[in-house]
Amino acid sequence: YNSKSRKMENILQSFKDEIEELFKAYRMAHFSLYNMKSTYYNFKISNPEIENFVLEDEDFNNLVRFNEKEINKNSEGGSYQRIIAGSTIAMFFNIWEDKYRKIIAEKVGVKKDDIKSDFFAELRLIRQSVTHNNFQAIRDLKRLDKLSFVGDPTHLKLSSFEVQKIYEELVKEIDQIASLYSAH
Repeated sequence: YNSKSRKMENILQSFKDEIEELFKAYRMAHFSLYNMKSTYYNFKISNPEIENFVLEDEDFNNLVRFNEKEINKNSEGGSYQRIIAGSTIAMFFNIWEDKYRKIIAEKVGVKKDDIKSDFFAELRLIRQSVTHNNFQAIRDLKRLDKLSFVGDPTHLKLSSFEVQKIYEELVKEIDQIASLYSAH
């Protein structure tokens, strides 16, 4: 066990910490959407005439109105939930691809493309569905194995279940990467 191993462990712990922070931000946003919906419907019980839920941002002198149809997009599987779930999953990949894969490669002394992960290759396909196909499944999702629970070429599932499961698998993958590269 040497200082290079310790440095790699620190890098991978930073990776885990960054992923956890992103996951917590997702959970807060997910909860906030449910809370907004609940608040709207609880208020509507005693105020059936309500037409909009209004968020007022005094810092930017901005009002954002949500009608009941839009409020229902906060439901699990609704478009607002899909947006935050898909964006979180895409960021999980981006943190790997744009930051930690490069750092690990530098520490190991290889090119970034020499650092391989089947898990992140699958996550990349999901990210492509989100960012390049407007949160809709792409044909290449047929190649999913470990992450096949996220969908297939006809349907991309983006709910709290998928984010939770991907997060759990991602933490395991970082541990696997640690076992492969910590000796370097």
